[in-house]
Amino acid sequence: MKRVKYGFKLLFLIYMVCELASDNKINFNNFLMLLIIIAVTIFKEKYFDNIFMDVTSLLAIILCTQFNNTFGILLGMMAFDFMFKRNIIGMAISGISEIYFMHNLQDFKLLFIVFIIASMLGYTIKNDYEKEKNYKAALDKERRLRYELEQTKTKLLQSSKEISYLTRLRERNRIAREIHDTVGHKATGVLIQLQAAYRIFDKDKDKSKIIIFKCIDALSDTVTILRDTVYNIKPMEKLDVDYIKNIINDFKFCPVKFKFEGDFQKLESDKLETIGTNIKEALTNAAKHSNATEVSVAIDINENYTRLCIKDNGIGCGKIKEGLGISGMKERIENINGTISISSQEGFMIVCVIPNKPYEKNNGGRK
Repeated sequence: MKRVKYGFKLLFLIYMVCELASDNKINFNNFLMLLIIIAVTIFKEKYFDNIFMDVTSLLAIILCTQFNNTFGILLGMMAFDFMFKRNIIGMAISGISEIYFMHNLQDFKLLFIVFIIASMLGYTIKNDYEKEKNYKAALDKERRLRYELEQTKTKLLQSSKEISYLTRLRERNRIAREIHDTVGHKATGVLIQLQAAYRIFDKDKDKSKIIIFKCIDALSDTVTILRDTVYNIKPMEKLDVDYIKNIINDFKFCPVKFKFEGDFQKLESDKLETIGTNIKEALTNAAKHSNATEVSVAIDINENYTRLCIKDNGIGCGKIKEGLGISGMKERIENINGTISISSQEGFMIVCVIPNKPYEKNNGGRK
């Protein structure tokens, strides 16, 4: 923006020099006045650009115009400055001075048109400057918010991992405590009674049998407790192919073709949950952006890996912009040591490959 201002004022000064040269008016006085105006303009633009310097420049030009009307053309330069700063009073003074000193000149109409054009140019450039300033401020704010959002997302993902780990740890501790407090105590009691029955078996068979019958009843109760404990360990929602089918059936934007091969029982629950979450995200993106009329979802499970392929017949895109949805899918797949590839040619396609061998979890997990 400053380059435009400097270039515009330079044109006025060059025109001023040409006018003085064409009229053979370059004498010591004119040359000195021109140097003063140039010096004031340079000092104002480079060091001290405020209303005081604007008034000083205007007074210097008016003073020079009293000695030589040719300097009146520089009032257009001042009109540009005042309109750029939205100083209506300075603009009015410049216009009145233009009319007062230049009205007797033969080229007054042309010079006044130049004055008006300079004023309009100052107004337009100021508007563009304000728009650019607001745009940069909005862009900086967007970058800051995006950075904060990425930080928040990272914290949420980390918190989710920690919560998952703590939940598993708490459940393990609960199960261990329940087995210790119930099954462990009963099994220990049964063991002590069986040892006692064994010692007195030759001396008092009837009493020994009574103890053994009591141990049988106690072991029966222990087996029941174990069965209930194992049942409570199982998740309430069964994670199998029906889990994926329910996700697909909830998608109403367009038809979804689903096919799968392999045994879902081979998949660990967290891997199956990741696949289901990525399918939800992909279907949501298809509804928002693809304009597709059909989506296909294919899952292939074998001994070594699980392959998920999601493809729509929508419009695709020339360049993939990675937002929170795609970055989230990538992070989820990478967390289980998988790979993901995305193509936007002839629709949108996402392919995830997840190894079925055991993997290391980040937070105190298992192999």
